[in-house]
Amino acid sequence: MASSKPKAEDQEYFEDDLPSFAPMPWSLKQIREAIPPRLFVREAVKGLSFLGRDLALAALAWSFATYIDPFFTHSEVKIVLTSAGADVLRWSAWII
Repeated sequence: MASSKPKAEDQEYFEDDLPSFAPMPWSLKQIREAIPPRLFVREAVKGLSFLGRDLALAALAWSFATYIDPFFTHSEVKIVLTSAGADVLRWSAWII
């Protein structure tokens, strides 16, 4: 059963059919007032600890990534997993 509504690619594009732009009904002051004041407090120690954590996790991920190819191309792993299985798991490890 065919629908009566034309497909998107069949419709012509007209700028006049677009909805007109309307700014947000609330002001920036109202948005700031809705956010708790404790979230505007700058804490250098807390920010630097988050930076340190993120850098440590990035270094850990990089360290693990350096072992992906050597592990899955090792001959004993290919015997256990078969060559195709090792390749599938290697690509899966890179995707994760």
